[in-house]
Amino acid sequence: DCGYLDVQRKLYLRELIARFSHNLAITWNLGEEHHATQWSPYGQTYRDTKLMADYLRETDPYNNFIVIHTHSAPQQRLKDMTEYLGFRNIEGPSVQCGNIDEVHDDAKYWLKESSKANHKWVVCSDEIGQHWKGAMPDEFDPAHDTIRHKVLWGNLMAGGAGVEWYFGYNFPHSDLSCEDWRSRDILWDQTRFALDFFHKYLPFTEMTNANEITRDNFSYCLAKEGEVYAIYLPEGRGTEIRLPQGGYSMEWYNPRTGGDLLKGSLTNVNGGGFRSTGNPPASDGKDWVCLIKRE
Repeated sequence: DCGYLDVQRKLYLRELIARFSHNLAITWNLGEEHHATQWSPYGQTYRDTKLMADYLRETDPYNNFIVIHTHSAPQQRLKDMTEYLGFRNIEGPSVQCGNIDEVHDDAKYWLKESSKANHKWVVCSDEIGQHWKGAMPDEFDPAHDTIRHKVLWGNLMAGGAGVEWYFGYNFPHSDLSCEDWRSRDILWDQTRFALDFFHKYLPFTEMTNANEITRDNFSYCLAKEGEVYAIYLPEGRGTEIRLPQGGYSMEWYNPRTGGDLLKGSLTNVNGGGFRSTGNPPASDGKDWVCLIKRE
């Protein structure tokens, strides 16, 4: 039907809804690298996509989540997704980043812009570059240091909703050939450790990104001002954070191994300006998360 909301597309969408919409955590992800580009000039118009989203929302009795899969280039992503800011039936971007250095700031940008448009989005990191690499199997990248830092914690500490791990095609068990989910067993553990931290220790639905209140240019900070702060520090050292008046406790979490909170070189601090977090429990040069709570 050439992208139009015509008989074939309606039939296809109704069949998808009938078969799958009752399942938990369904996301209707519209397209693969959706919209026309210079190198792929055929695709739905923005109007066509909005009509398709409207039809999904009207037809799906379970009111499942609707997103759009983006292109990997930041300029194209910006051009396309800006068209949907404020549109009621698109609820977020399914973000593909060709460069993982963009993940954190990109999530922050769309959360801010969608809030300004009075229809706040849920922002997930869907696919990471390079396209041939993605999240490599444990046997090739047993530490997963870079993607844990820049993608997993990068998205979550921006206020994003999390990550869908893409497997690049130059490695065994790629996105099209994976027959063994244990090929990335270590990565699943590290992902679970991040979820454990957020669910056990943070009122994360009440928190927003606040990188500007720390003095480490490479850290991520998520805050409920005056109550609780989480600082992700990628290089295993402390920083300073601006805290309101009051007493605060400080503990540390290891995002590589999970487990209980640990004590660092400082355990308490009084606010009223910039205050040191002290150092993490181990000077290993690896990432740590500092948890600060009002006493």
